[in-house]
Amino acid sequence: MCQLGKVSRAGFYRFSQERQPREEDTEVRSTIQQIALEHRRRYGYRRVTAELKKRGMLVNHKRVARIMREDNLLAVQPKQFVTTTDSDHGLDVHLNLARSMDLNGTDQLRVPHSSVDDSTAARSHT
Repeated sequence: MCQLGKVSRAGFYRFSQERQPREEDTEVRSTIQQIALEHRRRYGYRRVTAELKKRGMLVNHKRVARIMREDNLLAVQPKQFVTTTDSDHGLDVHLNLARSMDLNGTDQLRVPHSSVDDSTAARSHT
C-alpha cells in the first residue's frame, strides 16, 4: 500500500491516525482559561495548577504551562510603584518659578543640567 502511494510507512500511519483532542484535554483547557480569566491573568502556571488541584483535577504543572503558553494566557504582573523622591530631607525647598511664567518662544527658560548641586553630590558619593 505504501509503495503504491509512494509514501513512507511512518507517514502512512501518522496520517491514518485521527488527531481529535480527547474530551479530557478540552475540559482541562477550558478550565485553565476560566481560571486565568477569573483572576485577570494574574495567576501563573503554578497557581493555576494549585487551583486545578483544589477543584479536583490532577494535572501536571508542565502541561498547564504548555497549555497557557499555547493559549497566550501567561501571567501579566503589574508594574510596582517605586518611590524615587526622598521628601524627608533637611535641604531647602525652592518654589517652581517656571510654572507661573508665560513661555511663548525658544530660549526663554534655562534649566540646569543637574538638580543636585556639586557639594551634595560630593558628599553622597563618599
